[in-house]
Amino acid sequence: MKIKTMLFSALLAFCVSGSAFAYTIAGGTDVGGLDTFMAETTGMSSGEATETAWASGIVGTQLTFAGKTDPASFQVTVEDASVIAFQLFTAPTYFLVKDARKHVLFKNEQSMDWGVFNLLAYFGANKLEELELSHLTEFNGGTVTVPEPGTLGLLGLGILGLLTVRRKLQRTA
Repeated sequence: MKIKTMLFSALLAFCVSGSAFAYTIAGGTDVGGLDTFMAETTGMSSGEATETAWASGIVGTQLTFAGKTDPASFQVTVEDASVIAFQLFTAPTYFLVKDARKHVLFKNEQSMDWGVFNLLAYFGANKLEELELSHLTEFNGGTVTVPEPGTLGLLGLGILGLLTVRRKLQRTA
């Protein structure tokens, strides 16, 4: 009975803990999960000041220009041919990707060193053949505080639960 209770507690702790999905590129490099889409616009002129003002208006706070990669080349992920990744150089809070006509803004949340998004959802299948976008603009680069994953907290609660069950069983025996 004791073993059964402890196994059930351990199983419950692992089932409750969240799981994250990460993409990889050729060579096995982990690039994190999809970054959060914020907004897109078509027909806006390019330029540091214009792009910074537009992105700042979308997120509701003043962003600072951190860098630009021109052209922005990317790599297709191993898990999904429509999901692409490109290296970020300033660990930005936000990044903007542009092709010939469209600007798309993302919040960088999964891996601060990589931008990851579904290319087909924003730019279409022809971009998978080109493997290049006009440019990539990074905003609010620099040091970023990354919170501790909740999985570790849940694992700790599961272990605490196991210890509590064990003590209760020892008292009743």
